[in-house]
Amino acid sequence: MHETSPAAEIARSPAAWERLAKEWLVEVIERTPLADVDELPVSWIAQEAPPLIAEILGQLSDPGSPRELVLTPAARERAASFAAKLGAGGAERLPRELAALQALLIQALGREIPERDRGEFARAVGRLAEVFGAVQSAALESLARERSGDAARDPDTGLPGPAELNEWLRILLAEHRRMGAPFALAHVEIEGVERITAGYGEGASWRMVAAVAAVVSGQLAGQERAFRTGAGQLVVVAAGAEARDLIELAARIGDVVERSQAERGPRVSITVGLASCPAHAVDAEELLDAAEEAAWAARAAGESVGLAREGSLQDS
Repeated sequence: MHETSPAAEIARSPAAWERLAKEWLVEVIERTPLADVDELPVSWIAQEAPPLIAEILGQLSDPGSPRELVLTPAARERAASFAAKLGAGGAERLPRELAALQALLIQALGREIPERDRGEFARAVGRLAEVFGAVQSAALESLARERSGDAARDPDTGLPGPAELNEWLRILLAEHRRMGAPFALAHVEIEGVERITAGYGEGASWRMVAAVAAVVSGQLAGQERAFRTGAGQLVVVAAGAEARDLIELAARIGDVVERSQAERGPRVSITVGLASCPAHAVDAEELLDAAEEAAWAARAAGESVGLAREGSLQDS
């Protein structure tokens, strides 16, 4: 007979959700200057935090499960709503406030899971980190979309475009300045788009770009996001990563693109350039340039993936 784990038990306890929401509110108030307390989203935490905590804890019902982590639309909306309620500094405050909630949940798990079952505790904490990454990503995505003026998605790929990318970079750079958190960029250059346009028409080239974009999006996870920035150009942003962390992802994308194409007919290949903050730059435009230059250098060398050279932009 399968016994229900303590992590699963706490996930089903409305009393625990309410208690944790109250503890979170106290944490938030204690860190807020007295002059700013009136601006805190007290009513939001009182009403919306318990259901969000329930969703987060619900993901721990089986910490060892290999199932893909998927937040419900309601959880995504609550996360986005909380970020918006934090006001002008929401993007900068969000990671700190979510980290406080995560710490409270880890303490709760520590109380519920017996000392003898450290394995379950470790699995639950690991899963919790994944969930909070998804919650933060959903909230930041909503903020970036709002700040970009709710810019229209690219009609060919369905991806967000340069306006939303710029807002993501602003948010991540602000987080880097406050917390020292790194992030990485992958510039994906789709080779052969112009040749397909000339030989098969513009419709064929756009369909090929859309297919590549679908491959790229399908390989992303966690806090990785894809954007279309040009006719044959995509950019992937990965929060919390260094450039070298994306080498495997870049190689995998190239392999899937290569294997998914028919032997006959129009074909494309991709070259990926990688750069990261702060290793290569601490400015959005310089980071984008560094990743693009790394892609050009890789192509010139006959490689499919290239790393930006540290200090290359400052030296030029």
